[in-house]
Amino acid sequence: MGETVTTPREAMNGALKDAVTQHLRPKGFTGSLPHLRRRSEAQICLVSFQFFSSGGSFVVEVAECGPDGFTSAWGKHKPPQKVTAQDILAPRPRLGSADFPEGDHWFVFGPRNYEPGADQLQPQATYEAVAAEVLRFVESQAEPFWRQQLAVRT
Repeated sequence: MGETVTTPREAMNGALKDAVTQHLRPKGFTGSLPHLRRRSEAQICLVSFQFFSSGGSFVVEVAECGPDGFTSAWGKHKPPQKVTAQDILAPRPRLGSADFPEGDHWFVFGPRNYEPGADQLQPQATYEAVAAEVLRFVESQAEPFWRQQLAVRT
């Protein structure tokens, strides 16, 4: 990371950006945090990161839609280059859940804003380990989910 990091959130963002650049971009993902997409002729695979408002953790939601984007039940169309996982109502599982695609999981990188030590930076390896965990779940949970969703839709 070339920029000066002063908060745990900035450090976590930096580790996630590095992970995206090194591992997800080569797999065809475009966009920028918090929303990434991988377009093919058959589908758009979506990843969205959402940080907890009190800091210290985030969720990673995945979804997919057809190659032309997504049109909501009320007729609002999101084009392929703008659609996010958060636009898709269901299924939109959270990576890391023990009973994926059901359940909830938060990736924790530090204390919440109201807890002692919340403003103290952890060693860089802490943020890199959390980012690596996200990447493992992209491989072990998201990729099979996207394949299964495509099979259901086609």
